[in-house]
Amino acid sequence: MVRFSVIVPMFNLGEYLQPMLDTLANQTENFELWLISDGSTDSTFARAEQFVRGIANWHALDIAHGGISVARNVGLKHATGEIIAFVDGDDRLAPDFVQTLQTGFSQSDIVATAVGYRWWGVNQHHLPGWVYFDQQQMFGQVTQHGSAIGGYVWNKAFRREAISNLRFDESLHIAEDYWFTANFVANNPGRYAFEPNVRYVKVTRPNSTIHTADRRQEAQVFDQIHALAKHLDNRDDHDRDD
Repeated sequence: MVRFSVIVPMFNLGEYLQPMLDTLANQTENFELWLISDGSTDSTFARAEQFVRGIANWHALDIAHGGISVARNVGLKHATGEIIAFVDGDDRLAPDFVQTLQTGFSQSDIVATAVGYRWWGVNQHHLPGWVYFDQQQMFGQVTQHGSAIGGYVWNKAFRREAISNLRFDESLHIAEDYWFTANFVANNPGRYAFEPNVRYVKVTRPNSTIHTADRRQEAQVFDQIHALAKHLDNRDDHDRDD
């Protein structure tokens, strides 16, 4: 089994794809790669096939169009790594992105790691070195907009055994990453490691899902997350009473 797997969902990325592939090629640590084309109708899959050709543990798949959650779930089905990371196909990684996320698992009780990210031009969070969170602290981080860690999946890595049977909700077209991450943390009481230096840069495309999806679905997701938070609080109160 390989140590680290990277899953990249892709759909009609056009000129945005190659800069992302270049940052994957420049990583300082070896990893397994799954490029999942979500039924792309442009050259995305052809470029992905060419990119992985001849490289052990690098793969490209083309599936019927079903959305980003479907593509990520297909990647989860195929990935063999002990650690799983999800990266969006139009973003940029620092050369030590994989290495840093993997290093964070050096302690056996760490269930997920995260690195700093930049979106909309500025990273506003500056903390020195590794920072560690318990379950409650991490849940607070991943369930609010604008936190240092955020609820996104793309600046994080998850221990595979902790993911267990959790999968992305394929009915969601927005905030699916918040729902996945919140559920992951709610079900894993271990420690979480965060290295705040920016190693992930989010690129915003004009026609990306965040600009075209129904925002009402996002509000529904956060209503469900708030209910999950109450359940987590009640469980902690019960544990303290015991």
